[in-house]
Amino acid sequence: GPPGVGKTHLMVGFLRHVLLERGIPCRFQDFGVLLAELRSSYTNGLSEMEILRGLINVDVLLIDDLGKGRNSKWESGIIDTLISCRYNTKRTTLITTNYTQELETTLRERYRGRGSTEGEELLMRDTLADRVGERVYSRLREMCDFFFISGVDYRQR
Repeated sequence: GPPGVGKTHLMVGFLRHVLLERGIPCRFQDFGVLLAELRSSYTNGLSEMEILRGLINVDVLLIDDLGKGRNSKWESGIIDTLISCRYNTKRTTLITTNYTQELETTLRERYRGRGSTEGEELLMRDTLADRVGERVYSRLREMCDFFFISGVDYRQR
């Protein structure tokens, strides 16, 4: 869903329940922060896998803002490695994102013939598949149930 509607808040509440009530090891990881940590690891002499290992092996992982970034080949490789490793080990992975599954189709129907500038701008946005690639998106579709959360941006109130 769009920014500010409570996706992260809801998922962190769920993660707290899983950890505190069920005792299952969990980890929260903002995708943008992960990319920054990986970039800085090169100067610290760490490998990408040293940083990713904890995310790959934790029982329950929440990746916040998946798709955030420049969508470079390097970022796509990071997403692919992380999701593929978790997919192969059948680990629970929760994801929040501002990108939808089928944005283009939905918006074309909504704004068809209206001459809406807002609609045209939204049509130019990427879908989740555009941001993570078809291979990862296919795995996410098998691993995850998708829920769209809409509402007013809480931060703009």
